[in-house]
Amino acid sequence: MAFDESKYKIGYSIGVGGVVIHNKKVLLVRRVRGEDTGEWAIPGGFVEHKEKIENAIVREVEEETNVKAKVEGLIAVRNRIYKDENSVYFIFLLKTSSEKFILEKIEVDKAKFFTLSEIKKLKCLQVLSDTIVTRALQGKINLLSNIPQDEFSKEKYSIFS
Repeated sequence: MAFDESKYKIGYSIGVGGVVIHNKKVLLVRRVRGEDTGEWAIPGGFVEHKEKIENAIVREVEEETNVKAKVEGLIAVRNRIYKDENSVYFIFLLKTSSEKFILEKIEVDKAKFFTLSEIKKLKCLQVLSDTIVTRALQGKINLLSNIPQDEFSKEKYSIFS
């Protein structure tokens, strides 16, 4: 009997989130769509077909806030079974040189760089975002750095180690 891999390619999603840091503050956005409407969260979204995860988070941060940020490394992975979907969410640490942003107002209606004490006063903060930004601002994260693709073959893949 031949191996049927088609059953492994349905019901999955890959998402990315970014802990964007500037001057010991972290960027949060307030969602205006979906189940998370009204909640503050780290910026992020879905990975497009044929897009590497580290490119997806840079794109998502820029789409939502117009903030240009650089990936420092991977800091967390969340996996959950949700409805009919197995979801994986990669969380990156990013740095930016400015706190200026312009909102696209399709997915988010507010954004701000918060200190840790300001974050603790937020009433509508997603639990995952609260957990990861608190750890990041307290320096309690392990950073997996990207090994540049040019160290390998010409295939398009990433390794964080």
